[in-house]
Amino acid sequence: MNLETERLFMRPIRPWDADAMHRLHCDPVVVESTMGGIPPTREMSDARLSLYLHEWETYGYGFWMVYEREDNGDLRFVGRSGLRRFDDNAIEVGCYLFGARCGQGIGPESAKPVIEFAFATQPIDRLVSFIRQTNIRSLRARTRQGFTCLGPVVFDGINYQFLELRRPPQ
Repeated sequence: MNLETERLFMRPIRPWDADAMHRLHCDPVVVESTMGGIPPTREMSDARLSLYLHEWETYGYGFWMVYEREDNGDLRFVGRSGLRRFDDNAIEVGCYLFGARCGQGIGPESAKPVIEFAFATQPIDRLVSFIRQTNIRSLRARTRQGFTCLGPVVFDGINYQFLELRRPPQ
């Protein structure tokens, strides 16, 4: 299931994306905001990729590779955006971009079709998001998307803000 916006093309992660995923996981901004400041080994990146592939196979959703359309028609890999199982009633939304692409609206733009996909295809009550407390830009973006901050949480010794978006009334 591909997703598209005016400037983005997104496709599900595939096994052959291992090199691109490892480059993304080792980007300094991604390392600081998601890895606790420690770059992952290739084996750690490959393990994450296996988890993402498993979620597509098991649940029918996961992360999409995000490509920005260039003026000449080429696609440039800029990050990943998508979904991870949280619990029986919620799915986590996450977006990770190369630092050079942050601050250009790509994160919120890629999250919009992901959120729409989740509520259209999954029988869940809410979406959740975990964002580092120092990542002010992402916290603001999630709030503009309608997420509510439920407060701080700590995972693996890292402080996050826990946010949720309830299913819109129909």
